Amino acid sequence: MTRGLAKKPLSWSSTFHALELDSEKVHLWLAFPGHNALDQFGHDAWAWLGERERFRALRLSDARQRALYLEARIGLKILIEAYTGLPRDRITLEYGPRGKPELGKPLQWLQFNYSMSSGYVLYAFSRDRELGVDLEMHPRDVHVQRLSNRILSKPEKQYFDNLPKTQQHAAMLDWWTRKEAYGKLLGVGIRYNMSQTNLLQDPDSFCWMLPVSGLFGDTRDGPRFGHVYGTQIELPTDGSAALMYDSPDSNRHHPDIQAFNFASIKTG
Repeated sequence: MTRGLAKKPLSWSSTFHALELDSEKVHLWLAFPGHNALDQFGHDAWAWLGERERFRALRLSDARQRALYLEARIGLKILIEAYTGLPRDRITLEYGPRGKPELGKPLQWLQFNYSMSSGYVLYAFSRDRELGVDLEMHPRDVHVQRLSNRILSKPEKQYFDNLPKTQQHAAMLDWWTRKEAYGKLLGVGIRYNMSQTNLLQDPDSFCWMLPVSGLFGDTRDGPRFGHVYGTQIELPTDGSAALMYDSPDSNRHHPDIQAFNFASIKTG
């Protein structure tokens, strides 16, 4: 693998574990291409989707993109059912003011986010932390210098320019996942000034902290986002991934991150 930024090493379990999610944990699930959610559940899967999900799926004219979207949403419903016990055909998603999907009552205790790339899907779940996650599989063609000028803060750009050329492409994909995961946590996606947001607290650490007070004063749950934290994730395959999470109180910073392969979930 081409080295990018520092990453948190994780052991991706292929053995099914009971889905017990306490407040000190974040669970990651990685679904690989061909996990066959559509093949397994066929046309019945459409019944699991809400009206907004069906509308979005039908608007995707590319059959492959539509299939990937459906598989990602089916996987999401399977996992939510496993965590909550609510049958997947009764799980409906609500949306925040900027379109971030979430669960309504009585399941609002379960926080989640997910990202798709090249047929892979990375899901994140927490009991009470807001989450943002982004995934970019390698290889992916990007104009490295142009993107660095557009999205990197001054400290990030200085660090990036000093990296060996052989590391810059992977590092840029890592940074993109940080920037997008941050926006997804806040519910704004990529619609913010990335170059004014510094996500490089310690160049040698896979974790960082970001004060967001004043940047998004009108976001939902405003004061809750006093600080958010980020972790660059080491994947079991060649790609970049970042996870961001808030801290519900000042005594809790980084959660225990547990990682699973989606194939280990029981879907019967």
